Amino acid sequence: MNNRKTLRKVLDQNDFLILPGVYDCLSAKLAEEAGAKAVFLSGGALSIAGLGKPDIGFLNLTEFASSIQKITSTINIPLISDADNGFGNAIHVGNTARVFESLNVSGMQVDDQVLPQTFPTTSKESLSWDLTRPKIDSIRKNVSNDFIIIFRTITNITDGLEEAINRINKAKDYGADYAYVDGIKSKEELELVAKHSKIKLLVNMNEKGVAANLPIGEIKELGYKIGLYPVSTMAVASKSMYDMLCDLMKEENTLKHRNKMFNPIEVYNMMGLTSLTEKYSKMYNK
Repeated sequence: MNNRKTLRKVLDQNDFLILPGVYDCLSAKLAEEAGAKAVFLSGGALSIAGLGKPDIGFLNLTEFASSIQKITSTINIPLISDADNGFGNAIHVGNTARVFESLNVSGMQVDDQVLPQTFPTTSKESLSWDLTRPKIDSIRKNVSNDFIIIFRTITNITDGLEEAINRINKAKDYGADYAYVDGIKSKEELELVAKHSKIKLLVNMNEKGVAANLPIGEIKELGYKIGLYPVSTMAVASKSMYDMLCDLMKEENTLKHRNKMFNPIEVYNMMGLTSLTEKYSKMYNK
């Protein structure tokens, strides 16, 4: 069974899928070892960790593809990848989808945000529906039926919740499997999206957001199907590394952090040192 069929099966069998965000081979492998059934390549985390740039439109298809190829060759579970706004119009987005699927990606998230963002960079601008619709349609027509399409709309931020709900429902008609309304500001908005949605829903569980601070049982009861933790791995890794490095510079040793560390050989073996050595050493003993 290929990973696209696996992901469809996982989604069908789980009422609520926990989807960790990852940004490199190590974070993806750790998620798999921890029991994740699928992972999400976060554009925001990838931009920071892979490019050293903020998440304001620096990533391109080549950079995504390079990271995807490494990650999908490291893990055995499905990968869903962020694709920002697809890197262009329907022609380009269709190409992005084909490239992703050729690299064993099982699904992609595409949004209706205009990039690069206008200044100040905290402001957002949404693409008109007439220009967004062909992108979703193009993805569906350029990938296999098992490929998962997640549509993210920022129109709750730019145009209000009614427009956001309207867009996610129309997105289903053009092939989206799941949708995600960005910028949820209250439990009431979460409830309204769930009540009026005609498409399966993903919810952003970013620790600073509304959903993450509600009991997970309430999120499930509302009918949300995927809980995305897009940058949690990057955030916790950054804090842990920074604390260790500050202590190293101050105390000239890392011993107070020793109990929080993997033994390096554990990481080496997780990535295949022992299994590969045992497998290929037999070729030299004939």
